[in-house]
Amino acid sequence: MMYIYCLPITNSLWQDTETHLLPFVSPRRQRKVLNYYHPIDQKLSLYSALLTRMQLSILTGLPNNCLRFQCNSYGKPLLLSNPQYHFNFSHTHNIILCGISNVAPVGIDVESISKDFSIHSIYEGLHPIEKQYINNFSLESQYVRFYKIWTQKEAFVKFEGTGFSTESSTINTLDPKLAYHLYTWQYTKYICSAFLPKPDSQLYIRLIHESEVQNYFFKKN
Repeated sequence: MMYIYCLPITNSLWQDTETHLLPFVSPRRQRKVLNYYHPIDQKLSLYSALLTRMQLSILTGLPNNCLRFQCNSYGKPLLLSNPQYHFNFSHTHNIILCGISNVAPVGIDVESISKDFSIHSIYEGLHPIEKQYINNFSLESQYVRFYKIWTQKEAFVKFEGTGFSTESSTINTLDPKLAYHLYTWQYTKYICSAFLPKPDSQLYIRLIHESEVQNYFFKKN
């Protein structure tokens, strides 16, 4: 089973609510959250951890304070408390995406569609076949296709847990063997991609609201 949760952040301001939620994440995450300068970045970092913890607690039946994590040598977090569950999350601007699987490692990425740059200026990161795939369409479609490809690349390397340890231009997301595992969709102005280790497994996508996360932790404690 593959679970994907989408959490839009509707209020960019850091408020007392967020201050009270800080103790529900690890001291390491608290330091990371508070190290950000902009309130929205603080909230994205905090709610990414809270959303992940909430859903892992629900799925595993383990209380939040019993969840133990560890990062691999590339920085990908792993759940030590129940290794059967794998997770990954991504955030950008005002949205968080979290993927959880009880089958195999997963990769998730989300990007906001922006047209404030020239696609050709970042072509060095694309495979030749991907470039052709983008160029064959109108400028409007080119941006959507670029973000589809890029989020898929990110999802794939996050699935592997190694980051871009190899040149991104060597990864061809249009290769049928790789494309078979990639699932992409658009939510408002965002492009979302997931790498599904077993594409034939059931996929569950759910929209989560900030209030749901807040209520979960405040009511549980």
